[in-house]
Amino acid sequence: MKQPFLLRPVFLVILLSGSAIIGMSENKVLADSASGADWKEPAGMSRVWQDEFNGTGINTSDWGYETVQTGWSPSWNKEWQRYTDNGTGGPNAVIEDGSLVIKALKTTGGDGGYTAARMVTKGKHHWTHGVVAARMKLPYGRGIWPAFWMLPENGTWPNAGEIDIMELIGGGGGRDNKAYGTLHGPGYSGARGIQGSCSLPKQNFSDAYHVFEIRWTEGKIEWYVDGQLYHQAAKGKVPGAWPFDDGDFYILFNLAVGGGWPGYPDEKTVFPQSMSIDWVRVYQ
Repeated sequence: MKQPFLLRPVFLVILLSGSAIIGMSENKVLADSASGADWKEPAGMSRVWQDEFNGTGINTSDWGYETVQTGWSPSWNKEWQRYTDNGTGGPNAVIEDGSLVIKALKTTGGDGGYTAARMVTKGKHHWTHGVVAARMKLPYGRGIWPAFWMLPENGTWPNAGEIDIMELIGGGGGRDNKAYGTLHGPGYSGARGIQGSCSLPKQNFSDAYHVFEIRWTEGKIEWYVDGQLYHQAAKGKVPGAWPFDDGDFYILFNLAVGGGWPGYPDEKTVFPQSMSIDWVRVYQ
């Protein structure tokens, strides 16, 4: 796991220098009633894969873990957490009440002070095109950085692409209620990522479950929350090649602590923090 494309959010660090993001759209304010209950399965498509997390433990035939031992490095984004491999369940990733719960914990060990989990379907499940969706309740607070995203099974970053379905940087008003979707590829990686955002007008994403989704067809990707479109990117409208029709991508869920984009926990940041995933589904 030492391929360069895993340096995914370097653009977030560069962004702090004031560099513009090509394709940055205005933030879309979602409807007052926005809820995961508003989401509907895509018409005319079938589920080709899903995990409803209704068992007693994590299914390791579907999920693997990325850690320092498997090639992940906290230096990529200057994060503070150490990712752990909990097998079928443990302190940082466990099935609770029908959800996969990824937890960021404050520790006293020699691990940077925090532990969390980064889970992937790499080498197990991967797709080109379709609807990829997850029903999630997100964490909150300064220095908290959850993500739901996709990377290519083969190739190097950024030429092979990256699809960030959901990211949130916690930290109070204007942050805990705001989610981002971003596309990275050759010529539009780093600070030049194609990014859009959406926000809840009255609540935070930690208050209830919401459905985060991409609708990915040949030459086009659209981002939705609770069935509401807020961002899109298309072949021929990005400042570089379009690798998203050329190979399969796998799913990642991770919960980071700190980093150049979100900043770092302060005395107001509450631990533990949890990212709860009720289900994740792929339709084609």
